[in-house]
Amino acid sequence: MTNTQHTAEQLTELANRIEQLVGRIEYGSIELVFHHGKLVQLEKIEKIRLDKPAP
Repeated sequence: MTNTQHTAEQLTELANRIEQLVGRIEYGSIELVFHHGKLVQLEKIEKIRLDKPAP
């Protein structure tokens, strides 16, 4: 069985990174990727909304 627990330091770093991503995104999503029960990757997909031109 593999160790799937993160250390307190790793959890703090992950929380900080997620908070930074959430704070800078206006439209889009943040995806957490797990491998064998352990968080291995964060992905940010940001959408840019363009205003519609006036008629």
